[in-house]
Amino acid sequence: MTVKKETLLGAVMVIAAGACWGMTGTVRALIAPVEASSLTVGSARVFASGSILFLYSFFFRRKSVFQQGWNFKGILLSAFGLTAYQFAFFPAVLLTGVGIGSLVGLGAAPIMAGFSGFLFFKEKLTYRWYIATCLAIVGCVLLVAPGGSGNLAHANLLGIFLALCAGMSYACQGIGLRIIGPRDPIETVSWINMLSGVMALPCLIMGDISWLITASGILCVFMLSVVSTILPSVLFTKGILNLTLGKAYTLSLSEPLTAWFLSAVFLGERLSSAGFIGISLLLLGIIILTFEKTSQDNSI
Repeated sequence: MTVKKETLLGAVMVIAAGACWGMTGTVRALIAPVEASSLTVGSARVFASGSILFLYSFFFRRKSVFQQGWNFKGILLSAFGLTAYQFAFFPAVLLTGVGIGSLVGLGAAPIMAGFSGFLFFKEKLTYRWYIATCLAIVGCVLLVAPGGSGNLAHANLLGIFLALCAGMSYACQGIGLRIIGPRDPIETVSWINMLSGVMALPCLIMGDISWLITASGILCVFMLSVVSTILPSVLFTKGILNLTLGKAYTLSLSEPLTAWFLSAVFLGERLSSAGFIGISLLLLGIIILTFEKTSQDNSI
């Protein structure tokens, strides 16, 4: 079985992006000041990343970033998905816990993205995708079912619903990227984050943002905007060029795996034996897709 170098590299980039995104909940729980609300944290995250990328684009890539020829339907869809994700994900993890919130929302994203790719972009859903996605679903069920998590008592229906909304928003980002097409990843991410920052600005202004001038607040925004937004967004945008939406989103389940690992190490959200089986199934699904035959990929 041979795997094309570009496809394998794309898979590695998406897995790495998921790992960076997986830091979000733990960073929010550990570093953000207690007075920082979920709404202002999410708004500050995307506004800061948009501002940083605007300055970078203006001074270093002005001609290419602000030239004509961009598909703004795709950019707006991705920007909306990025903004909506903040407003759904952070409240979800507060209500359900970092591990459960990440797994419920992000575990649903591969299904949404896979069928969206099939319906809208004629991307083939391979038998490996079905197998890997089913393993991921079973893994998520084991992790959130009674006995899978020591902190299941913190979960509630509103938190689960918000987590699913976050998953839908996450899938919208990939659909938008597919509409945009193969452009420079940094320039694409710059447009998406700049527009997302504008969308989030009203919520940021209306909230209590006094925490932003504290040392922990500055560190929190830096980590969330640079390490868990800009860096993974560039990796994901580049990696998805050589993968189908379904495959990319299943591979990005490295995000909840990372979230569970970090929450266990730093937040004490322990797993039972059922939880470890769930983690193993998620890893197996990622491995199956990472080494899928090149002929089955729909590169663009």
